Amino acid sequence: MAVFSLGAGLPLLALGMLSRQAMGKWRGRMMDAGQKAKKIFGAALLLIGVLVLTGADKGFEKWALDAMPEWMVNLTTRY
Repeated sequence: MAVFSLGAGLPLLALGMLSRQAMGKWRGRMMDAGQKAKKIFGAALLLIGVLVLTGADKGFEKWALDAMPEWMVNLTTRY
């Protein structure tokens, strides 16, 4: 049992150590990408909010319903 646990644990330990090194190298790039994504998603949320408040989202909803197959419309509006 001890040999099995060593055989199973050592690759996981090595993988964890390698991934930590890789994450350390990429940390700056991931932080920058996260900041940019946060701004993009915030702007998208504001845009969607304005569309809902003005009722302009109804045109998109009509287009999406017309483009969807009937089974998908039934599935998403059943309950």
